[in-house]
Amino acid sequence: MRWRKNLEVMRQQDASAEIGAFTGWKVILNFDQTKEAGFRRLLLSGGAKVLPSHLVLEFKEATHLFADFGKLKPEDPRVNVAEALKHNVLCLKPEYIADYLIQEHPPSVENYYLTDESGMGTRKRKSSEDNSDPRKCRKN
Repeated sequence: MRWRKNLEVMRQQDASAEIGAFTGWKVILNFDQTKEAGFRRLLLSGGAKVLPSHLVLEFKEATHLFADFGKLKPEDPRVNVAEALKHNVLCLKPEYIADYLIQEHPPSVENYYLTDESGMGTRKRKSSEDNSDPRKCRKN
């Protein structure tokens, strides 16, 4: 896999370097508590820094925000995606993490933007007439 090859090269250059698949990522998570714990462990073990809160101050430092608002309870705090976007934070669906690890080349973030339809931000989805994505359902 691409990121494993990159890590091997970096470790050959500097054996003492602490690097992982997510090195350089500074992440804000917004999931239900049980799901968030698993993502936190995965990202930390891969070298990411997981920021402790959803405060606007954190947006200045963050590089990525992952959220699944559909699974949050009404009383769970929700991050302000519009504010994060103002600070150039990549606001993505959690599926991006798995695809980033599995796919040979880094997946295009455009396919993982949090969308208005799920109440998560201001990125636009591709038009419904765009049939280039094989995962979309066919219209009969």
